[in-house]
Amino acid sequence: MTRTIVPTGDVSGSKILRACVIQNGRVIEEKRLYSRESLSIGSSARNTFAIADPALPKTRQLFLSKSGEYELVFTEGMRGKLSVDGSTSPRALSSFKDQEGVKKKGSFYYLPLSDKHRGKVMIGDLTLIFQFVVPPPVRPKLELPPGVKGTFLQKIDWPFALCILACMLIELPMIVYFHYVPKPDKVEFDLASIDSRWAELIVPEFQPKAEKPKPKPNKNRNKLATTGKSSVNKAKQERQLDRGDKASGDKAKVRAAKSKKIRDKIAGKGILALLGTKGTGGAAGVVADVFRDGGDIGGDLDSSFEGIAGVGLATTSNSRTQRGGGSGKAASIAALATSGGGRGKVKAAKRERVVGSVEAERIEDLDGALDASKIARVIRRQSSGIQRCFETELKRSPTLSGKLEIEITIGENGRVEEASILTNSLGSAAVAKCAVSRIRRWRFPKPTGGSVTFVAPFNFISSS
Repeated sequence: MTRTIVPTGDVSGSKILRACVIQNGRVIEEKRLYSRESLSIGSSARNTFAIADPALPKTRQLFLSKSGEYELVFTEGMRGKLSVDGSTSPRALSSFKDQEGVKKKGSFYYLPLSDKHRGKVMIGDLTLIFQFVVPPPVRPKLELPPGVKGTFLQKIDWPFALCILACMLIELPMIVYFHYVPKPDKVEFDLASIDSRWAELIVPEFQPKAEKPKPKPNKNRNKLATTGKSSVNKAKQERQLDRGDKASGDKAKVRAAKSKKIRDKIAGKGILALLGTKGTGGAAGVVADVFRDGGDIGGDLDSSFEGIAGVGLATTSNSRTQRGGGSGKAASIAALATSGGGRGKVKAAKRERVVGSVEAERIEDLDGALDASKIARVIRRQSSGIQRCFETELKRSPTLSGKLEIEITIGENGRVEEASILTNSLGSAAVAKCAVSRIRRWRFPKPTGGSVTFVAPFNFISSS
């Protein structure tokens, strides 16, 4: 492989160092040093000849350049032969150690070389052959003729250029439009101006989660609390009942048996247990107190109902006594609703909605070139928003009524540039503010002769 170093200056009349490396009879690399630089060999990549051989040192300086002149650097153990322009027979490298002009520094010898020297130096199994040669003339830079190079227009990729031009023609007007288009008005959020329908969506009514029904226990397999012979008999009866449930197809008998079992179970619960208790000495409890002595009902019923609110005893004089703090009067279904944590709920009566109407009167003080009928058409179409403002405030003041006169200025693009209250006999700043906020978002037909200013009266009438 040959590497050529292009000269950087004028080298006419002087020779350059040419060297090649041979290993195992094959030329590995050849170089020409046009700038008369130093030459080194070794395993490092910074050397002139970088040889991947672990037997070589990292770097070995062979030719040292000083002021444009070369010196051959060799040691005692190096082999080689040198001659001067072929006029003398080659001599061994070791014979130049005692020659005049050879300098020794440490273990290295420095032999001055002229352009007539040539020879070879051996380092291990590598052989470096060198000589000084006249450099070849610098080749002029090749230039193609104009007909082959082509013009600037011929070098353009026309399909790609046309695509770029088309994109620019489409996007440039859009960029200009979006740059000069007027910015939209800032929307003011006011709770009073929100329609009640949207308010219900924003703040939904709280609804408690429905509790999952608890699984009903299998009453046919309840554990019996009693012991002894009666418990064994009841267990046998239950097993027979379970087998009968599965084997018998008579559903009426099965339902009757289950109902009897439920009645037996709840007999000792609540008011039934109270009525079934026995008094002192084995006498019946509450029932015996009322119907004692063979049905005598002349007992003290008033003391029997002691502590019960709202209940009294009727007397023979068509009057009755009252106990506790109750009123003793009939209660409505809504009044029976519990205030505790029970799940019983009675829906309250729906409150009557107060409805109001808004009437837009004839436009006054129209200043500008715009048909009043077109303005009135827009006002009629958009007046529902003002009515929602009015109905929202009617929830607080059902008797609210009056008149608003609003001065409106329409710009050349049909947008509302200004809206302000002239007179407010309604007496509600919230309705006025809400109405002005909605009017500023209206869009009218574009006037032909500049901006238009007019006064729009609105009458607010409550149904209550």
